[in-house]
Amino acid sequence: MPRNRHMNMHKELTGVELFDARQGGVYAGRCWLLYGPSGTGKSAIALHFLAHGIRAGQRCLLLSLQPAADVAIWAAAYGPDVVGAIERGDFIILEYTHYVPRHERDGNLMLPPEGFLELQDIIVSHGIRRVALDTALPWVITPKLDLLAEHVFSFVRAFERIRCTTLLTLPRPVSAPAVRLKNALEDVVPVSVSLGFQEPSRQRVWTTSKFLGGTFADVPVPYRIVPGQGAVEGLEGEPSAAATAAGKAAAPASGPPTATAPGQGGARGRVRFSSAIMERSDTAHRAPHRFSRFWVDMQP
Repeated sequence: MPRNRHMNMHKELTGVELFDARQGGVYAGRCWLLYGPSGTGKSAIALHFLAHGIRAGQRCLLLSLQPAADVAIWAAAYGPDVVGAIERGDFIILEYTHYVPRHERDGNLMLPPEGFLELQDIIVSHGIRRVALDTALPWVITPKLDLLAEHVFSFVRAFERIRCTTLLTLPRPVSAPAVRLKNALEDVVPVSVSLGFQEPSRQRVWTTSKFLGGTFADVPVPYRIVPGQGAVEGLEGEPSAAATAAGKAAAPASGPPTATAPGQGGARGRVRFSSAIMERSDTAHRAPHRFSRFWVDMQP
């Protein structure tokens, strides 16, 4: 009988108190999914998740659509621990080169397999324990709809084999194939969270849509995005003196670090990634990177 020595059913706190208090965190070494429209704070929550990992002594990696130098400045708001991790190379920030279209019917959004192998090598060689892919869309999309479930399953399991606790974000799906892609991811991850707005107030709400092995009331929880803290339970516009004080206490006294692109800086931070995947020095052709929805025109 095979031994289950690699199975890990322990949990890790995400740092998002409104979630951790109810669910006890996410499963260590597993992927979890966070999806929702623009403005719900997916990127802020991804930084929040990684900042908590850094404070727990984990090396972290963020792969983002945003310019790496900008992300480093935003990350600095999460405190001196995060600043120090960036400077030491214990928090690696990488950026996608290619623009992911907002809603164009482009069937060529996939990143090449060698790109993922190179990312995997960076994670293993640097001892990364916590990862956020903001967004995971370029990795999971496939033009072969009949192979979608298999493709998504293989992608998620690849991260779990290297025992990384990984946050996958997705924008809001707006087509039937896009919904199918989101559902395929939701089927294979043990934890899934939906972010949205309550109308007409536009109050942000957090809904745990899946928690494998847990019992919970699927009730939307109102939250705010607080700089340097991420998602904080409460209503928009509530007095936030305590949150403001906490944010000031966490802010680095010396200001944000001088951010460098991947491949520059400290020894541990010297990572090179395929120019077909990662940042280019030529940013003149960079398209707008914020989008609130995605369209997938996948043909079987």
